[in-house]
Amino acid sequence: MKKVAIVLFTVLFGFTCSAQNAKEKLTDNKMTTKFDSVVDNFVSAFMNAGPRVGISIGIIKDGSSLIYNYGTTVKGKKQLPTGNSVYELASITKTFSSALLAKAVIDKKVNLNDDIRLYLDGKYPNLAYNGIPIKLVNLANLTSGLPNWMPDNRDLFSKANPDSIADILDAIHKKYSRAQLYRDLHSVKLDTVPGAVTRHCNTAAQLLGYIMERVYGAPIDKLFEQYFAKPLKMKNSTFLSEGRLPANLATGYDGKGRIMPFVVWDDLRVAASLASTANDMLKYMAYQMDEKNPDVLLSHQPTNGTPDKGAIALNWKVNMTDKGTRKFSHTGGSLGFSSYIVFYPDKKTGIVLLTNEADPAAQGALINLADNIIKP
Repeated sequence: MKKVAIVLFTVLFGFTCSAQNAKEKLTDNKMTTKFDSVVDNFVSAFMNAGPRVGISIGIIKDGSSLIYNYGTTVKGKKQLPTGNSVYELASITKTFSSALLAKAVIDKKVNLNDDIRLYLDGKYPNLAYNGIPIKLVNLANLTSGLPNWMPDNRDLFSKANPDSIADILDAIHKKYSRAQLYRDLHSVKLDTVPGAVTRHCNTAAQLLGYIMERVYGAPIDKLFEQYFAKPLKMKNSTFLSEGRLPANLATGYDGKGRIMPFVVWDDLRVAASLASTANDMLKYMAYQMDEKNPDVLLSHQPTNGTPDKGAIALNWKVNMTDKGTRKFSHTGGSLGFSSYIVFYPDKKTGIVLLTNEADPAAQGALINLADNIIKP
């Protein structure tokens, strides 16, 4: 779920978070190196600057993998996270579907410029504007023109008490099925040419995940297991669903300290329900930095905009640093979790941050934290 204040957070949180007093520090940072001290300095400031609960940080630097943990997995308990504590990845899930899309292109199963209706049952004449259809690439680079949410509940949210919106969302999406999404898709009216306007879109991510399931003939959890979990040895990563919650899953909280529901919604499963750990995400980040892999290289090619001004590849945000280094990143935010991954393939350096707290400022704070710790 993109950027600092994506539509989900704009909807979910209608309040301002104030800084809290310094909290008791719980950490496994051994403070034995200068870099340990750098990490501790910035993470301590992050933890004290808002309603934080816990954070796990994975770093690849100078050929080494490092993990630091702070805070707690359960508010009110001294339960320090570990490298195997599980967090919701939320929208970072989208990068796995786009990695599958790149693989499908390399395997010649699809073309990025294919009309998405080739992979949908039934007729959808409405999924085109002035004769220009939505293409697969548009689903992965935020230019599909589809509504951000299905069903579209903006009117409902505008009238609701902000404190109740998380529960409303949870109730709606626990009941909203894939069949209902395809049914409602017939009623969509595009207001722009696909490819012309950049807008965050969960619906596009859902469709991309469903299409990858169809192309490869298997559900998303099986595809994840085959192409990521097993080869990368991501032993503690899984798609969340009712009755299938990992034992090491942290408890998620909103900015007021309230326990939030997990995203176990069937309709958003392919787009936002993957949960993982700092250990596992280090392996995924290393995979993403290996551009000798043609799937990875393709997924990093800008398809919307230019890196010098900000671009989107296949779900990855692409920028250039002041020193001319390529930077790839993605944020994630659910009802009770915030996350951020950023890496620099040319420097073989990257950082992933996983937290069990969500408020309007959390993702921006994570971005700043990552930029302060890693300066390639």
